[in-house]
Amino acid sequence: MSLFKLIIHCSILTLLVSCGGSTDNDNPVKAFKGRAIDGYIIGATVFLDLNFNSLHDAGEPSVVTQEEGEFELVIPSRYSQCAQYVPIVVDVPVGAIDTDFINTPIENAYSMVFPPQFALMTDQDLLNLTPLTSVVWKQVEQELRVYQSGNLSCQSIIAGQELREDIAHRLREQEWRIANRYNITVSELYADYIHSGDDSLHQLAQKLVPGLQKSYEETKQLLDQHPNADFAWVEYFLGRLANKDSLYDDWYRYEFVQTSNGNFDSETFVMSDDLSTKVSLFDKSSMKTVQRSGMNIEKTVNLVYAEFGYGCSVSEWLETTLQQSSGVRNSVYYDVTDWTECESQMIAGSEVMQSLITKNYSGSELSSSTEHVYHTDNNSGFSHLIGVTDSVTQEDLTPIREVVDTDFYSDESHGADYWSRTKNDFSENVSKPAQVMTSHNSDGKWEKYTNYRDGTHKLECGDSETSMSESQCTNFK
Repeated sequence: MSLFKLIIHCSILTLLVSCGGSTDNDNPVKAFKGRAIDGYIIGATVFLDLNFNSLHDAGEPSVVTQEEGEFELVIPSRYSQCAQYVPIVVDVPVGAIDTDFINTPIENAYSMVFPPQFALMTDQDLLNLTPLTSVVWKQVEQELRVYQSGNLSCQSIIAGQELREDIAHRLREQEWRIANRYNITVSELYADYIHSGDDSLHQLAQKLVPGLQKSYEETKQLLDQHPNADFAWVEYFLGRLANKDSLYDDWYRYEFVQTSNGNFDSETFVMSDDLSTKVSLFDKSSMKTVQRSGMNIEKTVNLVYAEFGYGCSVSEWLETTLQQSSGVRNSVYYDVTDWTECESQMIAGSEVMQSLITKNYSGSELSSSTEHVYHTDNNSGFSHLIGVTDSVTQEDLTPIREVVDTDFYSDESHGADYWSRTKNDFSENVSKPAQVMTSHNSDGKWEKYTNYRDGTHKLECGDSETSMSESQCTNFK
């Protein structure tokens, strides 16, 4: 079956009733106008599926697509309320014409579903429905059927306001994650690739379809397993890099569960091409945090694939919860064979790398931070704070700010082997980026990461704050 998409150029048109028309329930008051595209499909039946059975039943409004796949599906007034809550089905029969192959009628019938309006994340006045939104609807429908015990109808969907809002929220999150990973906008995910001629984006969308479908399905399953979690999701993605010009071909499955603030587990697997088999563990992380007496006491375990086995890091992070906080991170590193071996490692005093860290908050937002790293053979002056998670006090940690210059523009090392300073600028102005994070370090490198509101981002690099550009980042790797 070939990929297929509907392009809705004007999703709802208000139709005027003629002066002599009647006022009964058959007056046409709305119409869906658009195109069926896989090439342009001529001779497909487009209908409003009022009872969710994917069949064109008697009385369901319908129309046949024309020369360039266009259609105008007129909705009688008695169905006007239901129109936004039920799907539109496009039935492509044997003998229909795909204008990409004008002399070869379609030999295998198929159908696609146009989601109800409440499930769509884009502007309803000008909508391009891509294969991504079509595939997502399959999972939306499945969840609705479970919620309604299989009894789906216009009336049952209208009554399920809480469920509709929950679905819309998770779809927005999923759209943003995909857009951010591949550094494209959410609107580009829904673009008319055929009309614009953007073949690379079209191909990317086609490759992402199976991953998007499984992500949505398994996220719902994960939420069912962890109903009290703060966050839980599964994401299938193609390639590890956000740069869309240098994607790897492998598929990955990322799972994240945060049971509460500071307590999470995550894992990433390399997957088979059909997404059915976990080929190998790529990375795994766990964080456990407790709060007491004005402090966060955190333990983190990280496992990352390496050329020969895995690299393992175990860290303990002790910090105050003040608006001007301070703390230490003590870390050890090992080569291991699996997660079990990594998780069992302990903080060993003679092999510990220690960081002195300060953070400045403005409310809940981190406005600036510093980190000074001391290798295992370099004493920071705070080695007495290694392995004391059970007895450390806030008074033990606050003196760190007395010996560290927290000014962003300072280049004072305080005897550290490496240091970095970072500042964040946040904006509520919709015309400006949501966040600009600027940092510099003891190597003389400056970086600025700009996070835009549409899900895209930009990284600039240089040897000073005023000389940074995107082109220099290649030299900084």
